[in-house]
Amino acid sequence: MTDSFSIALSDLSKTYGDRTVLDVDSLQLTSGHAYALVGANGSGKSTLLKVLSGVVDPTAGSIGLSENIQRESLSVGYMPQRSYAFGFSVFRNVSMALSQSGLEKREIEQRVNAALEAVGMLDMAHARGSSLSGGEAQRMALARILVRELDIVLLDEPTASMDVAGTMLVEKALAEYRERTNCLLVVATHAPSQARRISDTTLMLAAGKIVECGSTAHVLSQPTSPEGREFLSYWAV
Repeated sequence: MTDSFSIALSDLSKTYGDRTVLDVDSLQLTSGHAYALVGANGSGKSTLLKVLSGVVDPTAGSIGLSENIQRESLSVGYMPQRSYAFGFSVFRNVSMALSQSGLEKREIEQRVNAALEAVGMLDMAHARGSSLSGGEAQRMALARILVRELDIVLLDEPTASMDVAGTMLVEKALAEYRERTNCLLVVATHAPSQARRISDTTLMLAAGKIVECGSTAHVLSQPTSPEGREFLSYWAV
């Protein structure tokens, strides 16, 4: 784990052909904080997560880190919308995240069991990953994140396929993980109600731009942009 750090985005954009899908003038994210990304489909939430994770490179702009921090020194976990499950056991699906950790077998077993318990899947440790439902696959993928000690955790709609009970369990696990690791947590969610529960800061995106940024309570109750007011008009928050 790395000491406290911040990430600064400046004049950052991502384009595909003549279509701009992300256009961020400036943004600073700080470890120890939880950020929610909200907005309509196609607003740029997933692209922002991909750029932060390094899965895709920005077309222009820069991503800077606080002084004396190198990007290579930060451990990053990224969970895309579609969670992949290999055909072997749930336990092995999760333990793969520690395959290069150098930890002893007993320590790996303890960590995997703890992560599975946190997401309510310890009793399914020997089930085949390919047999899981969509919500179960998401919980398993999240356990694959939680089994490591990460500096940055980036999650794209992590509970989209879960029922209410699964969602509450995962949100509790994320809160406990963040408290333990002091990680930087960024979660894209389609539901403002979830943003209220899991984040202290909310960023609202529209057409690739950040149209609202501030404390979650303020953004979701007093949006100042036309795009923010329109988006929230469809939700009871």
